[in-house]
Amino acid sequence: MTLSIRKSSLYLIILITCISCCESVHATGSDLSPVYIPPNPDADKSRLEAGEADFTNRGESVRGERVRGTLRGTRGATSMSESLTEDLSQMIVTNLKGKKISKSKKVIFPKRLVPIASEQTGFTSNSQPNLYWYISAQYQGTMEFKLLDRQDTQPVMSVKLTGSPAEGIYGLKLREYNVQLKPGIEYEWFITIITDPQERSGDIYASATIMYVEPSNDLNDKFNTASLEQRYYVYAKNGYWYDSISSLSSLIEQYATTKKYRLHRAALLKQVNLTKVARYDLSLVNIP
Repeated sequence: MTLSIRKSSLYLIILITCISCCESVHATGSDLSPVYIPPNPDADKSRLEAGEADFTNRGESVRGERVRGTLRGTRGATSMSESLTEDLSQMIVTNLKGKKISKSKKVIFPKRLVPIASEQTGFTSNSQPNLYWYISAQYQGTMEFKLLDRQDTQPVMSVKLTGSPAEGIYGLKLREYNVQLKPGIEYEWFITIITDPQERSGDIYASATIMYVEPSNDLNDKFNTASLEQRYYVYAKNGYWYDSISSLSSLIEQYATTKKYRLHRAALLKQVNLTKVARYDLSLVNIP
C-alpha cells in the first residue's frame, strides 16, 4: 500500500510538472507563431503586388492609377491585371513608337515583386521605420524606392537602387536617408523595376501604405519592456505590422541559423495573404 501511494505521488508530481511546463511555453509564446491583428480589418485593401497575384501591376508600357486598391490603365481594360501578361518575366519592353524589340533583346524580369506589407494600411510606432520587399529572382537593372504623402503631390523621398543579386527579401531604412514620417498621415511607398529610363510608363511597381501611429503610454511601455524574443509578438498583437516584421527581420539577420524566426515570419506573411512569399522563408529552413 505504501509503495502504491509513493508511485501515485510520483505520477502526480510528474503530471503537475508537465502542466507547468506547458503553461510556461504558452505564456512566453516561445514555440507559438505570432498573430497579427489588423487595426482596421474592414478598410479598403491598399497593397499592390507585381506578378502572379490579384491586384497586380503587370504592365507593358502602360500608365495606371490606383482606384480603391485596383489599377485602371489607359488601354480600355477594367484593370491592368485583366489586360497584361501573366508574369513579369514574359514582358517585352516597347520603345516610344510602340514597336516591339526583337526576341533576341527580350528583357527578363523576376516573376514577382511584392511589398512585405499588410493588406490594409499598416501601422508603425517608429517615425523612421524599415520597409521590406520580396523579389523572386536576380535582377541586374535599376530599381527605385519612392515614398509619397497621399495628401501631397510631391514625393517625400525618391532614390535609385541597384538591382537584387538573388531572390530574397530586401529592405530599406528611412533613418539612413534622414526621412521621418509625420504621425497620423497615410503614406504610400513604392518599389519599382525601371524597364526603360527613357520611358517610365513601362515601370513595374509594387506598393503599400503605412501610417505612423504613436502608441499610448501603456502600449509604449509594453513595447519597451518586452524582450527582443517577445517584442514582435506584442507588435503583431496590437496591430503594428511594420514593427513586427522589422523586429523579426532583424532577428533573422542576427541569428541566421535559427529556424524559428523564419517560421514565424512566414506565419505572419500567410496571415496577410502573402503565401508565395512565405514559401521562400520556409524553403530556407527545408520546409516545402
